[in-house]
Amino acid sequence: MPPVRRTAAYVVFAALAACGSPSRDVLVRADAGPDAADAADGAPPPVVDAGRDADPTLGGPCRDDKQCDDGVACTADACDPALLRCRNTPDDSLCDDHVYCNGRERCVLAHGCSAGPVETCQDGTACTIDTCVESTKSCAHEPRDLDRDGDEDDHCAPGKDCDDTNPAVASTHQEVCGNGKDDDCNGKVDETPCTTPQYDTCATGDAISAAGTYVLSTVGTKADYPATCGVTTPSAAHDVVALVTIPPGGNADLDLWATAPNAEVAVAIFGTCGQPASEIGCGAGGGTTTRARARDLAPGTYAVVVTTQLEASVELSVDLRAPTSKPVNEGCATASPITVGTPFVVELIDATKDLASACVSKTGDLVYRFSLAAAADVTVFSGTTRGSGTPVVELRGAGCATAGDELRCRASSELPVFARNLAAGTYYVAVAGTAPIDASVIVKTSPPTPAPPDATCAAAPAAAINAAPELVSLAGHEDAVRDGCNPGRPNAARALFLAEASDVLIIGRFPQNETGGVALDGAPCLAADNLVCASGSTPVRIDRRAVPAGDYRVVVSDTLGETDSLSVLVRPTVAMTPIGSGADNCAAAIDIPAAGGFFTGDTTGRDADFADGCDAPSAGTGGAPDQVLRLVLTEKRRVVLDMEGSVYSTILDVRTGATCPGQEVPGACYVGGTGARSFLDLTLDAGAYWVVVDGYSGAAGAWNLDVRVLAP
Repeated sequence: MPPVRRTAAYVVFAALAACGSPSRDVLVRADAGPDAADAADGAPPPVVDAGRDADPTLGGPCRDDKQCDDGVACTADACDPALLRCRNTPDDSLCDDHVYCNGRERCVLAHGCSAGPVETCQDGTACTIDTCVESTKSCAHEPRDLDRDGDEDDHCAPGKDCDDTNPAVASTHQEVCGNGKDDDCNGKVDETPCTTPQYDTCATGDAISAAGTYVLSTVGTKADYPATCGVTTPSAAHDVVALVTIPPGGNADLDLWATAPNAEVAVAIFGTCGQPASEIGCGAGGGTTTRARARDLAPGTYAVVVTTQLEASVELSVDLRAPTSKPVNEGCATASPITVGTPFVVELIDATKDLASACVSKTGDLVYRFSLAAAADVTVFSGTTRGSGTPVVELRGAGCATAGDELRCRASSELPVFARNLAAGTYYVAVAGTAPIDASVIVKTSPPTPAPPDATCAAAPAAAINAAPELVSLAGHEDAVRDGCNPGRPNAARALFLAEASDVLIIGRFPQNETGGVALDGAPCLAADNLVCASGSTPVRIDRRAVPAGDYRVVVSDTLGETDSLSVLVRPTVAMTPIGSGADNCAAAIDIPAAGGFFTGDTTGRDADFADGCDAPSAGTGGAPDQVLRLVLTEKRRVVLDMEGSVYSTILDVRTGATCPGQEVPGACYVGGTGARSFLDLTLDAGAYWVVVDGYSGAAGAWNLDVRVLAP
């Protein structure tokens, strides 16, 4: 077929569209009619001024889809059979970067993907602090608490914080005697009963001259003495001072543990009270227990400042120990030798963080080494003997020092670190913590065992595609797939080959109270190959559209090495079906094809027609604005519905009956208030079903709905 001839007017239109002209009165081709086929064969069609009724998705004449590629990856390009005109339909979902707080990306004609407006989360009231929370893909609206003392401003909640600029004043505080302030916001000043703060300053510090446990209170105190470590919100902190004396007779280590049952705590040691530059030890971990140690101190008096996030009672354990030096095994070059099978204690106090690890810790690390005379399986057990944190254990190869030398890691005592069939040679164990702790560690070896077939990506068996969920046992597995996703958890891999661009939905289900994860990786399964990962409580899922053809791996993991369920659903990429302002009621319900599809809509401004059984009790008649789709099944089928990518707290409610809205299917109402949104995996008998897209507690917004209809 000869090439299509473009008229000058058509070139003008293309230029205007490409430049983003603000005028919509541009020259476009007329609707196709009897002359359309001739135009496709080279005869130029008439050109008209389409004015404000122009359809921006329509392009030039065509006879088949191949003529309609606009070079923009996020548009669905097809030849409209009725008009014999190209239609290039933007699909915003193909631009989704799956980051909520940066806004919803858009597909712009003749341009491609473009950033949308950032999510501000503003709710229009001055009495909330509005924050976008990426971890839950939602907005948080906290009561206004400017001074962060945990008490709401009484301009918004009468009877609460009467001075929201002063964290020492709140309705939750006790009245302080003789300071001329209404500390407890009851409208009275210095009334009885009241409290007189003890040990609030250097001049009034608690004098301690012997080892023991001492009870201090930060009630009524102020935060007077900053340190290099502290609590999360310093503006709401309170501190007290203990003056600890090391008696004559020789140097000693001053070892301190501070515990506040209901508040975050930090502790710092100073050579001279009130002089920040004299700090010689500091401990904080964001928890209710922490520790600090000052080593090899001469006899004399030292200032200990205990800080709590809120007013609290604190137990301060003081120990005077034989003088020590800071451990020398900070790095691989100075690693301390250990004996396999012999436990050792690690005191995580003032170590420096030297080694990069896939497992996150809040303390520095200490390094130990051992040798294998022959190949063996290696297991490293660990536990906390004192403190409120958890050991973070890394097993490292002969190189030791780089991130690539880490063979395994684990930030939990629930399962040991395990590596199968390590060759003879030297290995290293680095120990850190989620907080300052004392940890007990032991390395054990056993005869080498073969790895399960699915333990690595290289030998991974094929995933079961569009089949019943596969049970995957992680018993005896390691975290051998080192893709940087869900590190420290036993995992297993499945091979997934896509012959063409496909929509992929991966669903992981885990035992009750278990935390699990799923990942989609390129075939090598290294950190650079990870495309997406997700973790949490069951179910955990990944839904990605238009995944390019290629060789992939699906990885499933959990915390305890249990038996999990894995579903891998794949279909050739389908075009988006925009609902727009339609489907606002039963009469306008949109039909879902027999095989399912991908739909987008927006409930903003729609009518509130349906009251859902899983909605908030206060939702009221009709609940939130909603839209409705219809699915007719001629036989029993498995129907999977996923609303990932929606921008608000969704409700997905499936009903059945010959007439809309029918009756709710038992167990088929799902609230999606966090990142993954609503999800249902149902086995449905033949019949008519009404799929209601709704919002929780009045929420509305843009939504996605992926529907898969499969064999039961």
